[in-house]
Amino acid sequence: MVQVDEIGTPDGARSAFEDLKASLRRLLATLLDRAFGIALTGVERLAHGLDEVTARGGIPLNALVGGGLAALGGRNPVWGAIVGAFRALSPGARVAVIAALMLALLLLPLTVVLLLLVLIVGAIVAATRSAD
Repeated sequence: MVQVDEIGTPDGARSAFEDLKASLRRLLATLLDRAFGIALTGVERLAHGLDEVTARGGIPLNALVGGGLAALGGRNPVWGAIVGAFRALSPGARVAVIAALMLALLLLPLTVVLLLLVLIVGAIVAATRSAD
């Protein structure tokens, strides 16, 4: 005689149903694992490709990317391009740019005085030529 549980299902059918559920769970877990593995591989390939483009692109590409990201973020794209280009420089070039900017700031008063002297001399020369 066949054993029947409390809801009227034979024991053999119940164990087959449990086996089917367990198999489907394993199948779903395997499919999800494979799908996430494929997606992760694709993301890693994309990141590697972007790294290569950035490494080969140099300063202009980094400036373009920096300006684009700044524009998307609602910031000034020109400043973003400057920052992007600066990030593409080697450490030695960065130090040289910073040193040149510091030197320009320190020599700015002298430059203004020299420019004023050139303008004064130019005005004197123009005045003497027009008087002759």
